[in-house]
Amino acid sequence: MNFGAELRRLRERRRLTQEQLAENAGLSTNAVSALERGDRRHPYPSTVRALAAALGLTDGELRSLQALVPQRCRGGAAVFAPRQLPPAPRHFTGRERDLSRLTALLAPGPAPASAVVISAIDGTAGVGKTTLALVWAHQVRERFPDGQLYVNLRGYDPGQPVAPAEALDGFLRALNVPVADIPASVADRAALFRSVVADRRVLVVLDNANSAEQVRPLLPGSASCLVVVTSRASLTGLAVRDGAVRINLDRLPVADAVALLRDVAGPERADQEPDAVAELARLCARLPLALQLAGQRAAARPRSRLADVAAELADQAQRLHLLSTGADQFTAIRPVFSWSYDALPDAESSLFRLLGAHPGPDIGVPAAAAIAGVSPGRARVLLDGLTDAHLVEHVGGDRFTLHDLLRAYAGERVEPAERRHALCRLLGYYLHTAAVADRLLHPGRHRSVTDGAPQPPDPHRLTTFAAALEWCETERAGLMAAICAAADAGLDTVVWQLVNNLWSFCYLRKYWPDWIAANQLGLAAAVRSADRNGRARMLNGLAVAYVAVRRTDEAIDCFRGALPLFAATGDRWGEASVLVNLGDAHLGLRDYAAAADYSTRALAVVGELDNPYVEGTALGNLGEAYLGLGRYDKALRNFVEVLALCRRIGHRHGEGMTLIHLGEACLGLGRYDEAREYLAQALDLSRDTADRHGEGQAMRHLGHVYAATHQPDRAHRHWAEALAILTEVGDPGVEELRAELAEYDRAPRNQGVDAGTPMVLS
Repeated sequence: MNFGAELRRLRERRRLTQEQLAENAGLSTNAVSALERGDRRHPYPSTVRALAAALGLTDGELRSLQALVPQRCRGGAAVFAPRQLPPAPRHFTGRERDLSRLTALLAPGPAPASAVVISAIDGTAGVGKTTLALVWAHQVRERFPDGQLYVNLRGYDPGQPVAPAEALDGFLRALNVPVADIPASVADRAALFRSVVADRRVLVVLDNANSAEQVRPLLPGSASCLVVVTSRASLTGLAVRDGAVRINLDRLPVADAVALLRDVAGPERADQEPDAVAELARLCARLPLALQLAGQRAAARPRSRLADVAAELADQAQRLHLLSTGADQFTAIRPVFSWSYDALPDAESSLFRLLGAHPGPDIGVPAAAAIAGVSPGRARVLLDGLTDAHLVEHVGGDRFTLHDLLRAYAGERVEPAERRHALCRLLGYYLHTAAVADRLLHPGRHRSVTDGAPQPPDPHRLTTFAAALEWCETERAGLMAAICAAADAGLDTVVWQLVNNLWSFCYLRKYWPDWIAANQLGLAAAVRSADRNGRARMLNGLAVAYVAVRRTDEAIDCFRGALPLFAATGDRWGEASVLVNLGDAHLGLRDYAAAADYSTRALAVVGELDNPYVEGTALGNLGEAYLGLGRYDKALRNFVEVLALCRRIGHRHGEGMTLIHLGEACLGLGRYDEAREYLAQALDLSRDTADRHGEGQAMRHLGHVYAATHQPDRAHRHWAEALAILTEVGDPGVEELRAELAEYDRAPRNQGVDAGTPMVLS
């Protein structure tokens, strides 16, 4: 509504004619008529006050009427529309999608015609929220001829945030409202601001807000205006109640981060050292503020190589210092982070600090609960708060992460004693949960140990094979990092016990490089602590991995080192395990007679244990030795017995491998239908248990069945798929299989496989 229309509405509401109003206000009838028609040469402030007195307006109604006076006519002097936008930053790259989303807000949409359009740009400190807002605002400023208003609300600056009343005072003054007419209360100032900008095309940039409550009084009330808000908080309430369109600003993609560095450091230097530029982008966590600082550091040292700058920043302990040196408090990384941290409630700031003690790339809710010593429900609430503050990132499900610069900052804030206690709680959670997973993945093994760390108050509960496997897969990187962290902290018992409790998972999933590295750390820890039980277990586990990657001589040395240690501690289970594994090692050497001997010796010890798991493993190795010796009938009898043992104890992985061996034995006996049935069952079970290695072996031997029964296309298809799977899991026998496949392709198609050829697992 404009001034003339409001004046006419007020006159008619009070049942006055133009002549009566003119007489009461001391004006001519022509003057009142001109004002109601919207003549912009009038009114002057004295005229408005005279009209208000004649109409009997209250002070509030007077201010609302004054707000509708055309801006260029107030006080009888011309005024300009405010142009308050700060300059757009010089270095800017990427963000095309975000700029497009902002521009889309200018198009007519489904929002009510009276609703102000609001965009809330949120993101972590240093991600470029203000830069994006200003770049876009300058691009579209001509579409807002009545002015562009800007205020830094200082929501996360070291001083006090700007109060809404103060921001409104600045806006009203910029809009040429006389100081004497600016009311005292926030509510009255907000109402006057909405009245002044009603029906005008004004862009309002509210930078660095700390809450929706700080923003709401500053919002215009009509669709002719557009508001852009930036904040480190998510401002969910502004989206829910006020219809704000949220734009969550992520770190730059790699290509854009490299482009920004190239622009700041200089294109010629960057083009000469592309690898160094890519490394700088990684070290800066693709955070625009850090990229600018690193680029400026390089630009200030024109004779230095970019690789030298990257080498300096590679030291995580020095990185925040280097990215803060020479910058002011508004651009240095450490103080910029500190303003977000200082704004946190105590419980959230405590969890943020403790997350700096977590060694893995991301963390789940239960692990965060353990590290903070709170319940998982409470941990989720705190993590959500840190996510809203953009100090952690939600990466899906119940997983959260910190980028490297924030991780370094969190690590700076945590005290050494606080860090150690948090690490011990985390290791307790990992150790106990891994023990539960180990028993589910390998029933009957019963070799997990948990006396190296306290029981967590609310451990992560696993009840099924699938849940155990999923937990281990999800936590794999964190678990391996935790082993290293425990070793660095001198928690030797925890190191080897955590490695031991991951035995079933690594054996099932064939993560041999991880397993070798972890067992080497565990062995060193057990040696340091003079723990013979730990040494024996680590030597045994390390040897199993060596066998799998065909480092057989090293494996046998480790087994022979473990055997007397188990004997010295009276661990007959351990002795039997080593003898079983020595049999397996000799199977890899194709020394089937020695493999049969070690397996038979193992069975003699097993008789004292009444342990179906170890008994089944020994019988299985003896059966494989019989396969290698071509004694398929004995092998078949052994594997039938092993299958019954596996099913009795619920050992699904062992059941799958035994079905494969049964298929091999039947293949050797020429009983092809039975072989195909056993192998088909093995294939289904391997897929059900996510055993890719078992799946590849089942496919391989099914290929042998189809070759033996003169079905070359099926044979080739199964071998090709087996080759792909076994290559994926890093099976050392892939070259042998590749050679078999090539030889079969060259052979005449009417020939099958010699039924007497031993079929052994690689």
